[in-house]
Amino acid sequence: QNKEFVCRGHDYERLEAFQQRMLNEFPHAIAMQHANQPDETIFQAEAQYLQIYAVTPIPENQEVLQRDGIPDNIKSFYKVNHIWRFRYDRPFHKGTKDKENEFKSLWVERTTLILVQSLPGISRWFEVEKREVVEMSPLENAIEVLENKNQQLRTLISQCQTRQMQNINPLTMCLNGVIDAAVNGGVARYQE
Repeated sequence: QNKEFVCRGHDYERLEAFQQRMLNEFPHAIAMQHANQPDETIFQAEAQYLQIYAVTPIPENQEVLQRDGIPDNIKSFYKVNHIWRFRYDRPFHKGTKDKENEFKSLWVERTTLILVQSLPGISRWFEVEKREVVEMSPLENAIEVLENKNQQLRTLISQCQTRQMQNINPLTMCLNGVIDAAVNGGVARYQE
């Protein structure tokens, strides 16, 4: 009925399994295979459509997540509980795509969904009250990728220092990927 919901799947449930479960619940629905905003003909159609895609929670307690000395299990709790806002990104190229460096023209359309109530709650799903769409420039996108990688490295280093991780291979592999980044042209593409 032209409504939008954020639903929390079962523990360890893959997106494909969740989609199949929803299609079994709505057997006459037609599944849409993209995360783009549907056009007006879909909204006016007599048929029932389901558009299902993964969203990322946006934690409210950023200071808890960034403070040193807080155990990882507490941080993990706040990353996925008491969440009002969720987002998903749609990458696209603006202008002519640079074949030498695709990052130069890679923009991101970021959609933020704000719920009527926080998840998880009495229900596993709540309706979207508001949606906000912003475009992130290639520079903003590159900065965010670097900040996320730095945060991932800090977490791995902290786990090694507190002996939560017996095997340091994940840290070694992550460091190797940062220092000797060969994928998509590596660091030089970001510097350009």
